[in-house]
Amino acid sequence: MEHDLLLKRKDGSARCFRIYGRRIPKDGDIITLPIDGRLIKASVNGSPEEADTAVLVDAEAVEI
Repeated sequence: MEHDLLLKRKDGSARCFRIYGRRIPKDGDIITLPIDGRLIKASVNGSPEEADTAVLVDAEAVEI
């Protein structure tokens, strides 16, 4: 079981993650991701809304 997740950071950058061995996060879930040696909390906002997003993902999250 693997899922792709697009994280949009506060600085405007975006990063794609592949999540293994867990269920796909649902809208409103709070998740923790390891980024640059730190743990970042993010809120899941469902599927990406931007049509020009080149990365196909199962869920999208925003850093909180």
